[in-house]
Amino acid sequence: MLAPTLQKRWDWRAAGNFICGGSGSGLLLVAALLSVLGMQTTGYALLASTFVATGLGLVWLEIGRPLRSMNVFRNPANSWMTREGLVALLLLPLGVITFFSGSTSLLILSAIPAAGFLYAQARILHMAKGIPAWRTPAINPLIISTGLTEGMGILLIFAGLVEGNVAVLFDGYGWIVALALVLLRGMAWINYRYALAGNAPEATLQVLERANIVIALLGVATPIVLLFLGKSYAAYQLPLAGAAGFFMVLCGWFCKYQIIIYAAYYQGYAISHTPARGGGKPGPGLKPGWRLPQ
Repeated sequence: MLAPTLQKRWDWRAAGNFICGGSGSGLLLVAALLSVLGMQTTGYALLASTFVATGLGLVWLEIGRPLRSMNVFRNPANSWMTREGLVALLLLPLGVITFFSGSTSLLILSAIPAAGFLYAQARILHMAKGIPAWRTPAINPLIISTGLTEGMGILLIFAGLVEGNVAVLFDGYGWIVALALVLLRGMAWINYRYALAGNAPEATLQVLERANIVIALLGVATPIVLLFLGKSYAAYQLPLAGAAGFFMVLCGWFCKYQIIIYAAYYQGYAISHTPARGGGKPGPGLKPGWRLPQ
């Protein structure tokens, strides 16, 4: 069959690793950034480590022979999955120790393996050369920016529980960081769709077109409005921050699930020209399942 087919090797458990791992590492990075800006955010380190561990656990469940999972550490020179696993060995204990010690210095230090973990996740997708929705370089800024945005969203949701008062986020730079990350993810999403225009199967583009309205309205416009309302109306900051964080997280998870599960079509086959019959001339090339240039 020449037309592109949807990949079936990675299911919801693989998507769950990118969802939970990206959110956890993003949360750790955002918490470290806000701690530099003067906020007390070490309480989020354990939650971040829990998210990362959950994602890795889902991948472990997906393996047909789980006892062979240690083989993932055997190829650091060539495998981004190996590098993801290695930095996780640093990230997880650092996150736990940071939580119980309350050390801001350790929190900042833990941001290094968190950044490596998030970057490794982006590169894992980028190296899947047979799937146009993953192999584009534009996948890297999208995965990184949405991981950071999801992390900020989780922090907004739990701010009232961990900090005791979400007002500190709006009195300082927290809400500006959230706003900047939402805009950054929006630009990364636009760049991603632009990069795939004419460079992906028709079925992939249709999935992304359907997802666009959700991401643009609920993942970009809605959090921006809620954050500005939270800055303007102090009495309602807790529910507004929670709602903004909810949409930041929800649309990040939705975006990654769509890309990994529904938009992941193989490139299929193509021929440069149609063979001639008898003494006729060759016909035009064929690329089944791809959108013709306009």
